[in-house]
Amino acid sequence: MELKHIARSARFSAALLASRFAREARGVAAVEFAFIAPIMILLFVGTIELSAGISTNRKLSRVSSAVSDLITQSQSLTQNDIVSIMDISSKIMYPYKETIEIEINGIEIASGQAKAKWRCLLSTGSCSTVNQNYDVPTKIKKDGTFLVAAEVTATYTPSFGWAHYEKDKGVYFSRTPIAMREELFLRPRIGSSVTLK
Repeated sequence: MELKHIARSARFSAALLASRFAREARGVAAVEFAFIAPIMILLFVGTIELSAGISTNRKLSRVSSAVSDLITQSQSLTQNDIVSIMDISSKIMYPYKETIEIEINGIEIASGQAKAKWRCLLSTGSCSTVNQNYDVPTKIKKDGTFLVAAEVTATYTPSFGWAHYEKDKGVYFSRTPIAMREELFLRPRIGSSVTLK
């Protein structure tokens, strides 16, 4: 009789514990947070990195637009004039500290050939006379015209890194730099060409 009573009591205790466990909600939030937190952190970091990368690329576009626009507003410029114009890039790129390279080419198109007549580089702070073929899109390659090409390049290094997954490594963040490039062609606003004095 006592054995039956003990077995019944044990079954009752087990059922009571099972029903209490099923109704218990105190640990549910912690378990849900443990599942969701890593995903939310990855999304948060990814959003920051993506928006910073896009913003940097947009600023490169602004630099190429501003520099080429200022250069095409004159018929002739000195080396110091062009270098001063290229120096505005640091103001446009603020607050990003990526080192950028700017190359300006004065391109003359004749007999279906586009040739760079002069070239200026921000890195050296100098300009030189050249006579080299230059790749110009077919749609704007018109004989007897002059173009100013502003090419701006930068290497963007992510702050946190990009999330990657490999079978043997699992999820990890890589801070591999990303090469960015923007090029813009504009025609002179005054006169038919821009000469380097």
